[in-house]
Amino acid sequence: MTTPPPGLDFATLERLPAYARIARLQIVELPGFRDATTPDVVGCLLGCLCLAYAEEERYEEAVGAGRRALRIATEQAPDDAALLGHVWLNLGVAHSRAGDLAQGLAAHLESWTHCRRADARETLVKAGGNALLALESGQPTGERELAFLQDCRSVFEAAGLRPQTARACRLLGAALVDRGRAADAVGVLDQVLALTESHGGARTMRRETVRLLGEADRQLTGGAGAPALGPGLLSEVHALVADGVESLRRERTDRATTCFSRALALLERRGREPQRMLAAFLLLVLARLARAQDNEAATAGLLGRAAAELSRVGRAQGEWVKLHAHLGDLDDLLTLAQGVAWEARRGDGGRGGGRGRRTRRRGRG
Repeated sequence: MTTPPPGLDFATLERLPAYARIARLQIVELPGFRDATTPDVVGCLLGCLCLAYAEEERYEEAVGAGRRALRIATEQAPDDAALLGHVWLNLGVAHSRAGDLAQGLAAHLESWTHCRRADARETLVKAGGNALLALESGQPTGERELAFLQDCRSVFEAAGLRPQTARACRLLGAALVDRGRAADAVGVLDQVLALTESHGGARTMRRETVRLLGEADRQLTGGAGAPALGPGLLSEVHALVADGVESLRRERTDRATTCFSRALALLERRGREPQRMLAAFLLLVLARLARAQDNEAATAGLLGRAAAELSRVGRAQGEWVKLHAHLGDLDDLLTLAQGVAWEARRGDGGRGGGRGRRTRRRGRG
């Protein structure tokens, strides 16, 4: 980005503790040094000093140094997008650590814009990550932030940064749901589930994503042209069914009921025959569990919903579901859920029924 003056190597400075960096960088305050140094170097060093002050919790000095760096960069090196990205980033860190998240977010968005223009990848990733953190902390998502999230999602996805992509998608999906754009939100939110499927530390994000998908489904209820269920959501359905089956085998009926009910709720936008078969199977299993608890009202309601669902699939397919649900064949329930998830991940388009037929042939065998 910028070549430092002799005796001030950036790589060496970054390895020093903050207090040591401050001692080295305060040379930039000397008039003689400034007179002998180019504006871009002065701006860059002031930006580094801003960050060092922030790390030492000397926030007033941090913001002051950052603003001076920004003034020099803006007035004397306006075409140096990489320098501007660096200065805005460190000023954003100073504001955020001082507790002013709104100012911090605005600075990080400015840094993102300049780094995109300069193709300054390292600073870009830092600015994007810091902006995501500010939004996750509750900062409002206006139109500028929405545009950033859309850009951030594509940049991080192209770079193979899966955790950052998932965070951007979750925030973008939430913003779209809040704007009533549920049809646009469901694909973005499904991507969160797909990206975090094997990430054990993402349980909170996945729960929030599932909640947002439920809200999107409520917005889409009764609407024509609702998006198809995505691979991430159907993988979550499969996981819930697997958890429910294992719970039943351990005689943990309350947990099984919860898992199957949550899986059924996620199938709200079901449209393909195997998905309807899975929903009917789950309804029949839940009806059996309700009958075992002598809850006749719940049993009747669930059986009625199952009958309505079975009327929307082929006769042979419906008979297969009723038979195996009656037999309590949990292996076939699990296989059906796995097949539905696999079909979505494969992206079969219009050939979804074939997977269901293969599953049924195995069941009859």
